[in-house]
Amino acid sequence: MNIVYINKKHQCRAVTFDETKNRFWIEPNFRERFIEKRRVGFDLNQLDSIKEMPAIAEKVSSDLPLVYLLMIFKDKRQVAVGVDEKGLYAVTAALKTAEQKGEGVSNSLVFNAH
Repeated sequence: MNIVYINKKHQCRAVTFDETKNRFWIEPNFRERFIEKRRVGFDLNQLDSIKEMPAIAEKVSSDLPLVYLLMIFKDKRQVAVGVDEKGLYAVTAALKTAEQKGEGVSNSLVFNAH
């Protein structure tokens, strides 16, 4: 499963999915790992909705066939991620475990390998 976090400069960082805590963890960079000694993660139980963002795909250069999503959390935070087919299923399953029952999930979230 390939999941990447996309920052505001449209740079990608690897993400791991922690099924036990229902969280995405962003792979820490040097500063986070050694200086700040912290990890950045997103609690999928707080996920409010997801929508597909084809506009991000034009700005992110990646060789991987990914679907680009904007994840909107209950605290109004918005996080852009790129997911492959397995990642897409993990995200939509996480929504259902958060008792969202697919509410807010676009029917257009269909994986298209380029």
